[in-house]
Amino acid sequence: MITTQPLSPNFGVELDRKLMLVDLSDADVEALKLNIARAGVLVARDQVMTADAQAQFAARLGELFPSAKPNQTTPEGLIRIKADERSKGAPGTTWHSDVSSDARPPSISMLRMEVVPPVGGDTLFMDMRQIFASFSPSLQSLLKGLTARHDPIGHYLYLSGQKALHELASAHHPIVRQIPETGDQALYVNEGFTRGIDGLPQAEQDMLLNFLLKTIRENVIAQLRVKWQPDTVVFWDNRIVQHHAVFDYFPHKRLGYRATVRGEVPVAAA
Repeated sequence: MITTQPLSPNFGVELDRKLMLVDLSDADVEALKLNIARAGVLVARDQVMTADAQAQFAARLGELFPSAKPNQTTPEGLIRIKADERSKGAPGTTWHSDVSSDARPPSISMLRMEVVPPVGGDTLFMDMRQIFASFSPSLQSLLKGLTARHDPIGHYLYLSGQKALHELASAHHPIVRQIPETGDQALYVNEGFTRGIDGLPQAEQDMLLNFLLKTIRENVIAQLRVKWQPDTVVFWDNRIVQHHAVFDYFPHKRLGYRATVRGEVPVAAA
């Protein structure tokens, strides 16, 4: 049985520390997925597992995106996340939803940390359901009728050098998407990938998109902050939350592995 406790008043939960992910039954995994869809973020502490075990567990969540630059030390389906004393920056340091430029962008991401700095290196999460709900009914109605273009400029395959930008397609998604499992409605534009709004003059695109991204950047109530510890696993639902990796720990090392589950074609909110 999946038991959790809240991380904030409105979204995010932490898994009971007695529950080990690798021991979950198929029914428990389905319950875990539903918990992630409802909470947006689920933190699991004290999860001792290898990279191989993580890849095997992640595959139980659904179809995985391919690895970047596969090698003998990183199992297929995992992406290594690393920064150390040689790093000038770290990936994910803007508000974004993973790989939203894909035709079937991610649902669940699963990040497990093996090495964390003595302090810092937190990840911030933003609930896009709360952001959308904060808008007036008139603005909500307008946004529901629009789609946006997501370019692969922030795609991990491009950033890693595995693919050239022209090899990766852009996608057009509803600005407000509805989540099939819960019926929740969430704003779906992000600073990492969204580059335009379809069907509007350029000036109106820029004005509206800048307003939406500014609202996301400046919101505090819809945020939560996850502090990493070794053997911590964090799941998040890219359909309803965005995240921001804080690079404040130079020159210390941070090392982990992420698996990303392919979601459905985004469904426009009714």
